[in-house]
Amino acid sequence: MRMIGRIITHRVFLRLAGLIVGGVFVYASWDKITQADRFADIVHDYDMLPLVFVNAFALMMPWTELVVGATLIVGVWRRASGLLATALTASFMVAIAQAEIRGLDIECGCFDVSGMSGTEASWDLFVRDIALLLGSVLLWRRA
Repeated sequence: MRMIGRIITHRVFLRLAGLIVGGVFVYASWDKITQADRFADIVHDYDMLPLVFVNAFALMMPWTELVVGATLIVGVWRRASGLLATALTASFMVAIAQAEIRGLDIECGCFDVSGMSGTEASWDLFVRDIALLLGSVLLWRRA
């Protein structure tokens, strides 16, 4: 167990985690930024925010993802970016879980917002996000 602790807190491992988590966030932000109107529709479909906040959220969230991802890739402000990545990932997981619990049949809006990805909010995505959450928490707590 000690050896695992040493490995995951080693600077090379943390740097690699920053590159991976950061890359995921940068990649996820791009389509949302370029198709903000479509992303706003997806945010609305989750039915979690009052209508008055949907457009503002749909405009700000992808840019937050981009900045968080870029700072993790570059290796600056890793703890703060890790905290934001943790908060973002946890919010994504809450959104997916509530959509599944409520039986909503909606596009996830994770990476492709064109409507052509065929990726729906599901428990599979929730489980996949656990890895992203663990990486984000690691960067927040150990970087």
